[in-house]
Amino acid sequence: MNTDSPDRSVERDESAAAEPRQAPALEGIWRGLLVAGALAILVLAILVLVSDGRLLLQEVRRFRLPVLIPVLALSLVNYGLRFVRWQLYLRKLDSVLDLRGSLAIFLTGFVLSVTPGKAAELGKAWLVKHLGGAPARRVVAAVIAERVTDLAGTLMIVGIGALALTGGVWIAMVTLLAVIALTAILSWSDLYRWLSRLVHRLPVIGSRIDALDEVYDRLRALMRPAIQLQSVLLSTVAWGAEGVGFWLVVREYDAAASVLVSIFNYGASTLAGAISMLPGGLLASEGALTALLDFQGLETAAAASATLVIRGATLWFAVALGLLAVPYLIKRLRAGGEA
Repeated sequence: MNTDSPDRSVERDESAAAEPRQAPALEGIWRGLLVAGALAILVLAILVLVSDGRLLLQEVRRFRLPVLIPVLALSLVNYGLRFVRWQLYLRKLDSVLDLRGSLAIFLTGFVLSVTPGKAAELGKAWLVKHLGGAPARRVVAAVIAERVTDLAGTLMIVGIGALALTGGVWIAMVTLLAVIALTAILSWSDLYRWLSRLVHRLPVIGSRIDALDEVYDRLRALMRPAIQLQSVLLSTVAWGAEGVGFWLVVREYDAAASVLVSIFNYGASTLAGAISMLPGGLLASEGALTALLDFQGLETAAAASATLVIRGATLWFAVALGLLAVPYLIKRLRAGGEA
């Protein structure tokens, strides 16, 4: 039997309403960073073992710190172009969000990305919802489209960089066909409907098929040729900018380094990291990048040093920017989304 008076019930309701809004999308950030940090330490330990710690330290010291300025600037170009794409998607989905809030969510996505498979990045949709931009289910399509066009852009720079390699024309053709096939498959509604019917029969997931249908319909709208062309172009230039940044790093150890080969190496290692589904591509990206440079004739210690520098200037630089945005987002969420 409930003995609470109406006045007390009202007081309790008002007290609950006055509590700061929680941020489920941000709850896993620190846990994800701990996992990513542990993997980063493991990466460092492996590189020290394979290259001899003393030699690796010498090569790191050889790197001229002023070179980091253009490298970091090129990373900012990458983030800036991808933010333009994020804004494009939000507009197409009729999401109304102020520029500061949108930028804060975009940057926080870098922190959310250091989770297995980048699954926590879907939390960006929740953040848009609670800042008053649009329903989360609508924005999920934008997050998925980002990952699709990141993959497409990375494939494109692999193809472009491969032109400097023997047989590279064939690699370029394959990557271009892969981008076309990726877009075609995601836009193939009959294939989705067939898969949807199969999923509908599954327990738990089947009952949520209406939500999946809505997400797919919005994703398909973002895959329209005009939007997709803009998005893939932005992604290609964005990832190409970081590839050029990697070339600047490699030049510190090999003055004759080829810009196209460097772009190829960077794109291929980024793909390896994405395929691995590990937080931030850790272990896979570093392993692929060091192995490619070593195979192409760079000393193992120099290859490991170049890998550490570029990962610091790309992945960890992005995470640092994201961490700067987190307090602002928490403040906005506690204020009920108001700027």
